[in-house]
Amino acid sequence: MNYKMWSFVMVLAVPLLASAQGTSSQRGPGGSERGPRRPPTSLELLLENREALALTPEQVGRVSELSLALEAQNAPLIQKLEALRPPRPPGRPEARGSTGHAPPDAESMRTAMEQARAVFQELESNDSAAYAQAETLLSAEQQSRASQLIAQAREEARQQRETRHERMRSRQ
Repeated sequence: MNYKMWSFVMVLAVPLLASAQGTSSQRGPGGSERGPRRPPTSLELLLENREALALTPEQVGRVSELSLALEAQNAPLIQKLEALRPPRPPGRPEARGSTGHAPPDAESMRTAMEQARAVFQELESNDSAAYAQAETLLSAEQQSRASQLIAQAREEARQQRETRHERMRSRQ
């Protein structure tokens, strides 16, 4: 296999490896999904919409590299968020809101929420910085389309979150 063919194969393989790693990182031991689903990062949205954005193989490879770096940068922050969650009851991992323990008092709940808010802001900042790097790889047309797709995905995630919150409020 000549050098040009080898580099083309590698450019196509990187996104597959990145998507496989991204899926496994959202799963806990035994492959079961752990914790709430998180919205995709801006870079993941770019990769998911590569055809609509007409990304070149080189762009896909570079965005995949940036996405892997972002995932590594965010890993300790995700662990902090997991540590802030109350433990799940034994034998009923699907039960949410019921920990089998006494509910946390208002002050500890407020403290945990403030800490989580700070972590979410850092995750958002990391995502914005990584997207700014990826944006330099895109043409003006691709940048415009990417902004539209990302705004649309963020709005859909916001609406889904609000729907979940409404359902939770109606159960109380």
